[in-house]
Amino acid sequence: MNGLTSREMVRVDDGGESPRAGLPGLLASPVPRDEAVLQALGAIRAGGVPGLLEILAHHRLEGLAHRAVARLPQEILDPWLRSSLRRRAQRFAAATLSQALALGEILDGLERASIPVAVMRGVRLVETIYADRSLRPFEDHDLLVLPEDRDPARAVLSRLGFEEQAWGLFRRGGVLVDLHVDPLGAHRRPSRQSVFPVDLRSLFARATRGTVAGASSLLFTAEDELLLLALHLVKHSFDPLIRLADVAHFVYQKRGSLDWELLFHRARVCGASRVLGWSLRTLPLVGVSVRAVDLPAIEEEDGVVERFLMRRVLEARPVPYTGEALMTMSAPNLGTRIRFLLDALWPAGERPRGAWRATADLPRRVIRLTQGAAAHVREGRRR
Repeated sequence: MNGLTSREMVRVDDGGESPRAGLPGLLASPVPRDEAVLQALGAIRAGGVPGLLEILAHHRLEGLAHRAVARLPQEILDPWLRSSLRRRAQRFAAATLSQALALGEILDGLERASIPVAVMRGVRLVETIYADRSLRPFEDHDLLVLPEDRDPARAVLSRLGFEEQAWGLFRRGGVLVDLHVDPLGAHRRPSRQSVFPVDLRSLFARATRGTVAGASSLLFTAEDELLLLALHLVKHSFDPLIRLADVAHFVYQKRGSLDWELLFHRARVCGASRVLGWSLRTLPLVGVSVRAVDLPAIEEEDGVVERFLMRRVLEARPVPYTGEALMTMSAPNLGTRIRFLLDALWPAGERPRGAWRATADLPRRVIRLTQGAAAHVREGRRR
């Protein structure tokens, strides 16, 4: 998968089989699967609807689930399930509309200040991938600016009433803005830039001018956008399922126009070929496949750790911190891997000042992460 040479040698389809993630995968799939959804819903025992709704809420799939069940004969669906999904989708639509109005105000302010900006995920995904405000919830607005524009952008946000609550995080009421000067959050975890050196200026140079939320914004090329979505999916350990749905819907919609040779060239340049390959390998979980007909499978490059982690992912049972582990294994040498792992365990932005205080804080950090992983495992078993 890593060495694709032409778009003609790549095939994207619905896999011809049911999504491996079960009912959530069916609901998240970009390919309608009404009969399979109907059968899966029919297999849910009486009293199982609350558990299903809890699973869908965890994976943030209520909007996509509502669209899927709305195509089915309504008289045979559980009325509570139908009405619950409808109400949640309506809340998503209302929240997205409100958030889009706020984002448009921000983008207008940045444009008046002559600050180029790109919107990552959030409203951009809703508009370009799903085209329906009720389908994809999100928590914040990820805005990407050039490093020299960070302080002017902060000033714009301040004038609009936003308060900076942490480095790059701004809030005004229920609107949260994450202001980035790199696409991978390297200001919080500097080692990411050394392992995955995404050239921000090249991203901006290739971008075109368009609109998001009705306001001016830079729009990345399809290849750049897919690469960033793949990195984001792996970074968050393939969970919740909505992030995988983002990649699957994007790939399926753009399957006729994506330049795979260019995509994998850019992945190689920033050291993300394996990460992109891992991301694309998970698409069958939601019923989409990407097949290269001229190359061996990417798993042949994986070691024991990578194979174990990816096997769990493909079983829809990802191990906690899978993304950090896989990204660590992508580092080119042992020294970089150690620095990346330390940065993952102990982000630079969260370390207390002073060598002694920082050293003493590391064991507590590891304990907190271990407790979080244990809680994640318990939650996964319950689901």
